[in-house]
Amino acid sequence: MCKYCLECDWRASTADGYTEAEVSKKAIEHFVETGHTVDSLRLPPPVIIEN
Repeated sequence: MCKYCLECDWRASTADGYTEAEVSKKAIEHFVETGHTVDSLRLPPPVIIEN
């Protein structure tokens, strides 16, 4: 899961080692501090290829 700001370079992601709850909390904090719009991107689950 990745959340990113539509108005500046801010972003937080589970790929950075945060849990989904931490990413959401950071997004809310960014919105409260700046008033910027935050959107999210949830990647589809990986495709498992069986050999």
